[in-house]
Amino acid sequence: MRPIFALAFVTACASAPTAPRPVAATSSDRVDMLGPEAPHWPMFRHDRSHAGRNAVARKSEPKLHFRYDAGAEILSSPAIGVDGTIYVGALDGRLHAIDEDGRALWSFAAFGAIFSSPAIARDTTVYFASVDRRLYAVRGGALVWSIELGNCSFSSPSIGADGTIYIGSNDRHLYAVSPHGKVLYAIEMEAGMNGSPAIAPNGTLVVGSDDKLVRFVDGGDVAHTFETGGPVRGSPAVTGAGVFVPSEDGSLYALASDGTLRWKTRATSAIHSSPAIDADGSVYFGSMDKHVYAYDRNGRLRWKVPTGGPIVSSPAIAGDWVVWIGSGDGTLYGIARDGRSAWTFATGGPVDSSPAIGPIGEIVVGSRDGVVYGFR
Repeated sequence: MRPIFALAFVTACASAPTAPRPVAATSSDRVDMLGPEAPHWPMFRHDRSHAGRNAVARKSEPKLHFRYDAGAEILSSPAIGVDGTIYVGALDGRLHAIDEDGRALWSFAAFGAIFSSPAIARDTTVYFASVDRRLYAVRGGALVWSIELGNCSFSSPSIGADGTIYIGSNDRHLYAVSPHGKVLYAIEMEAGMNGSPAIAPNGTLVVGSDDKLVRFVDGGDVAHTFETGGPVRGSPAVTGAGVFVPSEDGSLYALASDGTLRWKTRATSAIHSSPAIDADGSVYFGSMDKHVYAYDRNGRLRWKVPTGGPIVSSPAIAGDWVVWIGSGDGTLYGIARDGRSAWTFATGGPVDSSPAIGPIGEIVVGSRDGVVYGFR
């Protein structure tokens, strides 16, 4: 998630209140990030590669299964656990845990609005950030620990194979944090980092920043950089088809693993939407020009589909049927792979939240009308 108006919160974060005293995690805690084959949706963009794809198949048109009223606008994107539990943040500072039928399980109150999308560890610890300048670890509705990030954070945490949590902050740093809440290292940048780090199979991080740079981070050191034509506020994706980076300059960049340019799309409007990468290397993303785009793995435009509003939401791919994405016109769209708009559902507010797809193919998304919608 990276809404454009969230920039207004950056300067306000400097005066955020002090968060609760951290509580140490137990030595037995282990965090394991599930990979692209995960049947659930444990973090923003599904897994550490940020490909935005769940291989679970949908065989029928979705029907509304529940509406959950969170009581405040939702721009955070849901995460879904293996057991179907849904986690999502709201602008009143509450992280909500909801069961698969839309019933409240618990909520946890931070001290500032939550734009960050949660990440779920194997032991069900949930990590998320807030504009109160902290990264939180919560389990079962109770605080495990929290740490200071130096400034507000809109970034969504990514979890590495060894359990390390990676997250950006508007204090101009990328943080690597242990599952026990210890900062392992922090990499300084020239501007704030608001997207979510993608993690390649070899452990290399790919990180975008408002300073226009894409950094390839290996073991805490910056190995390569690539400069786009504008701030990078969406999140990169890393797959066998390449590294894909959205930019405020209106282009999507396809890079090689050494940071060299393979191709880029023709510039449109700013791209805040993070790309989804299909099994065949096709790339899908939304644009502030109100369109959803599909490109093949070689950078050729396959189609573009208009919506009624600018798009901040990032697409989610379900099996081999449809690409799901929200729009500023308040609608969730289901678009078939040939570019036909196959299905729509109107919410009561702009859909800046990105859809998540759960273990049985359920689709969950938040709206700025304060409601979490679940479809089966």
